Amino acid sequence: MDPVCLALLSRWSRPSIPLVLAAVLTCNVASAGSQNTTSGTKTAAGRNVGDETASARARGRRVTPRSVVVFSPHGQEMIDEYADAFHRERPDIQVVGRFLPTGQIFSQLRIDKTAPKVDVWWGGTSAFFSLAKTEGLLQAYRPSWAGALKAEYHDPTDLWYAQFVEVAAIVFNKNIHRREEMPRTWDDLLLPKWRDKVVIREPLESGTMKTIFTSLIWRRGGPLHDPRPGYAFLRSLDTQTHAYLPNPQALYDRLAKSPEGYISLWNLTDILFQSRVNGYPFDYRVPEGPFPISLDPVAIVAGAAHLEEARLFYEFVTSKENCLKMARDHFRILARSDVSPSELPDWMKDIHFESMPVDQDAFDKLQQEWMRHWREAIRDPEK
Repeated sequence: MDPVCLALLSRWSRPSIPLVLAAVLTCNVASAGSQNTTSGTKTAAGRNVGDETASARARGRRVTPRSVVVFSPHGQEMIDEYADAFHRERPDIQVVGRFLPTGQIFSQLRIDKTAPKVDVWWGGTSAFFSLAKTEGLLQAYRPSWAGALKAEYHDPTDLWYAQFVEVAAIVFNKNIHRREEMPRTWDDLLLPKWRDKVVIREPLESGTMKTIFTSLIWRRGGPLHDPRPGYAFLRSLDTQTHAYLPNPQALYDRLAKSPEGYISLWNLTDILFQSRVNGYPFDYRVPEGPFPISLDPVAIVAGAAHLEEARLFYEFVTSKENCLKMARDHFRILARSDVSPSELPDWMKDIHFESMPVDQDAFDKLQQEWMRHWREAIRDPEK
């Protein structure tokens, strides 16, 4: 096998068996050139590659297996679901999909810049997409549904488009608290009753929390983006905070299992998923007042080895039909405006939030500076 393919597979920790087979198939085809396989390797849909090739050969038609490599933070279950759905529609194309946190995807694209091994970057926080833009890691593609997005929901040069938006909310254990008891505004988090009752996912390790903290600074910065009022708020919030937790599971466990009645700041989509699918006793309150929302984009990687396949997968996974399915099944809040209220799932009709206008490029660039200041001058290192 091609050493590059071996290196790619060796980096993928515990991928699902169908995806490994797809990757091996793709690498074998790339390295073997005109060699044909009759070994019986199965596709993701369970068909025998050798049989398909032999059958096609008997009909005088040449078969060249195609593939597309997708990295996403959406979770392996969701990645596999849509990889399989795409393969059912396009059985000639294998999808090699891998779950990684957004920051790790960005780092991997940096490492592989001169020889990209990924075709589609599906999801994450826009700050990393902006960094990828400045480093030349993305290539322009204008999807068929581009006209359904607000201008601020996509890159002006078509390097990325938001598929979803993420709304920040207060999450709590509904067996201990009622929604009406929760902070009505973000500033209410600083009330004495919440002293030592706030737990927060470690912001420096979380794209979600970096975005929420940046938004808490942005909302007070005015047209000049003065961070000082926001820094003062985060300093007070740090005083209220009982602990910064190392990963999402630690956050879920602390909220669900502790009798102390902790509350937290988190992304609404995941709150709903954890409560309605995984059974955690969570409820939420979206604080009143305008607040920046986070964008969840998709992009094609610069130098993608499978460009045509990348575009096909991009269009498939972002189609209106599939976006509505993700809204129903995975509690995603859609960025597009071509969906009527009657098409939305019931849970989405109950969500009310006021979006604050944001200069996305400025927001994403300032995030690094502001979070560095939070780490060095605000955060209590003992927590």
